[in-house]
Amino acid sequence: MNIIISQHRYCTTVGQQPNNTVISYPNVGKWVPAFSFLNALYKIVLRGNQSSNLLTIVEELIYIGNASRCHYHTKEDETIRVLNGTLQVYLDGYQFCAPAGTSFYIPRNVIQSHRNLGSKPIHVELLFTPSNIDNYLEEVTPVFAAQPVNMTRAGELARKFGVVHLPDIPWKDLNCAFNDSTLLISSLHMTFFIIVLHIFVFICDKLQENF
Repeated sequence: MNIIISQHRYCTTVGQQPNNTVISYPNVGKWVPAFSFLNALYKIVLRGNQSSNLLTIVEELIYIGNASRCHYHTKEDETIRVLNGTLQVYLDGYQFCAPAGTSFYIPRNVIQSHRNLGSKPIHVELLFTPSNIDNYLEEVTPVFAAQPVNMTRAGELARKFGVVHLPDIPWKDLNCAFNDSTLLISSLHMTFFIIVLHIFVFICDKLQENF
């Protein structure tokens, strides 16, 4: 079996030849600060040059109290899947709560933002089609890592790759964090009920043995 290992600054994948299959494992890749948030991390899981330029997959870890900069893409469509927690999402004026397991598709030119008001970091997976955003991230991340940030250069890169940043949007209070905690409380209630039921059955069995 011929295995090829390709390493990149923000991405490490393993592929099998000759069919060009690419495998990306959970522990590969490097987490770096996400410039679109005050407090978040991202890593590139699959790059365009590994998918015949069909798609890019990015993972993002959004810390408590953070919202992405309001923006839209002119060159890619985006699909987001929430892996844990509950995300509040803004899409062209429509806002909703996206609990773990939710997926939503965002066509290009649709204004978007999302935020985490929960009690723990939220992990999301982003899929961009076609591939292009990985090249943007590769070039713009060092710009925001430098201090002071060269906003002129950042703007040039955004225009080059079709990323349009907008002013902050007015968020609505949808109690997304409350919904998340409600699910947890409901789960705890169910667990408590099951434990009590088992105890009740155990006591009944013992009473029957005595009689």
